[in-house]
Amino acid sequence: MQNRPTWATVLFAAAVLASTIPAALAQSTPNIAGTWRLNFDKSGERIAGNGADVPFPSQMVIVQTPTELTVERTSVRQDPFKAVYKLDGSRVTVAAPEGITETAEAKFDGATLVVTSRRSFSSPAGDTVVEFREVWTLTGNELAVRKTVTQDGSSDSETAVYDRS
Repeated sequence: MQNRPTWATVLFAAAVLASTIPAALAQSTPNIAGTWRLNFDKSGERIAGNGADVPFPSQMVIVQTPTELTVERTSVRQDPFKAVYKLDGSRVTVAAPEGITETAEAKFDGATLVVTSRRSFSSPAGDTVVEFREVWTLTGNELAVRKTVTQDGSSDSETAVYDRS
């Protein structure tokens, strides 16, 4: 007579396996908290200055908890910009200047953070919607941010690299 597992044993093993999966996934979430400074030498050519097609902040200060990511971005000649993202992918409203509406979502996909946002405003040329998709990848003390900006059906992408200081 062979020893075969009972249904109770199989169900118990499945429950144990299912309970360990979230812990394993949580361990793969990188810690991107800290102060990050733009590294111009490692970044794309069109990321800063008056000719930037896809603008990036010169510094980001990030506070990370298991459920939220607070990002304060600063740049030369621009007001600081702060956003608090829920890491479960739920939509949040981002503080924006008067007349601009912005919403965003953020979620880790394994070790990569994906942030999407939508900014809308009215202008003399009509209503405008700009969509952003940022893919953040941490390698050691370098954070690469690949940003795609889409407006009026046209998209442009660029990558900026930040060093943790």
